Amino acid sequence: MARTESPATRAYLQLVDLARLDGASEAQLFALTWLAAARMVAMRQVRGISRVDQLTELQAWKELQKAGFPVEAYDLIAAQRSAAVAHDVGRRATAAAIVSELEAELGQHRWDVLPCVTESAGRRGEAEGFVVSELASLLMDMVGAPPDSEVWIPFDLKGQLTVEALRRGLRVYAASPLASWPLVRQLLLTIETGQLHPPAVRTEVERDLAGRPVGRADYALVMPPFGLHVKDSRMSMWDITETRAYEQFARSESWALFEFANRINMRAVFVTPQGVLFAKGQEQRLREYLLNRSNESTTVQAVITLPPGVFGATAIAGVITVMDVAGEPNAIYMADLGSGRRSLQEAGDIVSAGHEVALGRAQADRARLVTHDEIEAKEFSFAPSRYLRRVADLGQDAVKLGDICAAVRPPVASKEATPFEVAEVGLPDLHQWHPINHNIEKTVYLKSVPKDATLVQPGDIVMSIKGSVGRIALMGAAARHRPTVVSQSCLVLRLDPKWHDKNLSPEVLVMYLRSPHGQAQLDGLQVGAGVQHISPGTLMSAVMVPVPSAQTYMEIRQDYDRLCHLENQVASLDGEMDDISQRRWPDTFP
Repeated sequence: MARTESPATRAYLQLVDLARLDGASEAQLFALTWLAAARMVAMRQVRGISRVDQLTELQAWKELQKAGFPVEAYDLIAAQRSAAVAHDVGRRATAAAIVSELEAELGQHRWDVLPCVTESAGRRGEAEGFVVSELASLLMDMVGAPPDSEVWIPFDLKGQLTVEALRRGLRVYAASPLASWPLVRQLLLTIETGQLHPPAVRTEVERDLAGRPVGRADYALVMPPFGLHVKDSRMSMWDITETRAYEQFARSESWALFEFANRINMRAVFVTPQGVLFAKGQEQRLREYLLNRSNESTTVQAVITLPPGVFGATAIAGVITVMDVAGEPNAIYMADLGSGRRSLQEAGDIVSAGHEVALGRAQADRARLVTHDEIEAKEFSFAPSRYLRRVADLGQDAVKLGDICAAVRPPVASKEATPFEVAEVGLPDLHQWHPINHNIEKTVYLKSVPKDATLVQPGDIVMSIKGSVGRIALMGAAARHRPTVVSQSCLVLRLDPKWHDKNLSPEVLVMYLRSPHGQAQLDGLQVGAGVQHISPGTLMSAVMVPVPSAQTYMEIRQDYDRLCHLENQVASLDGEMDDISQRRWPDTFP
C-alpha cells in the first residue's frame, strides 16, 4: 500500500486487483492503460468520446487508437478470443466504473499515481526503473535548473524522472542513445498531462550532416541502465569524440559518465552503481580523466553515496556524481548517505534525512571537501568512505599493513571433484580468540595442486574481506592436520618474521585488528554496490598498524592470553549450564 492514500492511487490499486483477479500477467500495465485512456478522455483529447464510461465499448478504444494511443496498450484491453468476449465486456465495465469514479472525483486535476507505483510492493519487473520518491526529489534539487529550463533526461525507463521535472515547471529533452520509448513511460506521461505527446517533452535526436548525434544541453539528469554492455546496444553509435571512446568504456555506467560529461554546458547529475567509484581498469581511467578536466567547462563537484534499496526492489547501493561549472576548483564535496541502517524499507527515510547534507547545505560527520591531491594519492578512488573515516592518530611509529605482512589469496576452487582436496577455513571459523586448532569441517576441491605458499600455516591471520568484513582469527594447529586454504571471501595475512623482533607478533596484530580502532579503519575501506568488500590492495596500502613499545607489547600479549583464558571459562560455563538443564529430563527414553 502506498504511503499516501489518494483517489488516483486508490483507483490504480483497484485496477491492479481487477487484473490479478483474472490472472493477468501485466497487472501494472493494465492499470496504467486504463488510467491513461481515461485521462485522455477527461482532458477532451479524443474525438467522438465525451464520457469516461464510454470506455466500456471497444469502439471507444478504436477511437483512442486513431488518436495515437499505443497499440500495445490497446491489445491489453481488446478481447482476444470469441469465447472470452462476455467476460472481457464485464471486466471493461468494472474498469470503466473505477476510472469514471476517479474522473468524477478529480476531473482535470492531477491524477497522481506515482506514489503508488513507486512505493507499493510489486513484482521485481514492475519496480525496475523506478527509484524511491525521496531520491527523485533529491536528484531534481541537485540538478538545480531554473524554471522553464530544459533538462536532458536520456534514460528514463518508466518516466518517473520526467514527471518530476514537469511538475517543477521544467522542459525535458528526452533524446536517448536507446531506441525504445517504453510503454510504461508513455502511459505515465499521458496520465500526468492528458496528452500522448506533451509539448514540454521533446524526443528528436539532433544530428550533424554525417548523421552523428551532436545534442548538448545546459542541464542533465543521467541514470543509465546498469550493467549493459555498450557494444551490444545502440549506445555504441553515440560517440562525442572521434576516439571511439565506447571501446575504452565498455560498460553502460562508465560510458554514460564519459559521454554526457562532454555534452553538458552547466550542470549534470549522474546516478550509477557504486562500482564506478572504486573499480580498477576502465573505471579508474574514467575517474582519472574526470579529475583532470581542468580545461573543460564542467568538473566533478560532488560525489554522494546512497543506501541500498533506492532502486526499485533491488539491493544495489548507488552513487550520485555531480558535474558542474562551479564549485571548488581543486576539491570534491563527498558525502555518505549509505552508512548506518541498511534496511531496504528505510532507504527513502535515509535519503530524506540526508537531503540537506547531499546538497551541501548542512554539516555532517559523513561529509567534507576532499582535495584532488588526496584523491590522486588513493589511486583516484571516488569512494567517500575512503576519506570520511575517522581514526585516531597512531603516531610516528605506525606502519602500513602491507609493509609488515604478505597477503595470501585463496587459490582457484573447482566446482567439480578433483584430486586436489583441501580443507577450507572461512567465516564460520572466525569467531574465537583462541588459535584455530579444531578440525576444519569444510572441504573444497582445487583446479590444480596448490603451492605451499598458498596454504594456511600456523600463525597466519585469517580475515574476512567480503560480506561480513572484518572478522579475524589466528590459525593454529588445524593447519597441520591436512592442507588448508581460505575461502573466497577471506584473505591470509602472514606477518614477516623480521617484525617479531620489533614488538609485533600475530597475536598483537589480531588484537589490534579486532579492536574498535582497527575495525574503524576496516569499516572506512568497505565498498560495494551490492556486497560490501575490501580489495586486498586497498587493505594492504591503507590500513595503518601501531608498533608498540617493548613494555606495551608484553601487556598486549598478556591481554591476549587473558582473553583466551576467559574464552575457555565461558565455554566451560556454557557446557555446565547445558548439563544442568538436560540432566533431569533428557530427550531419550528407556
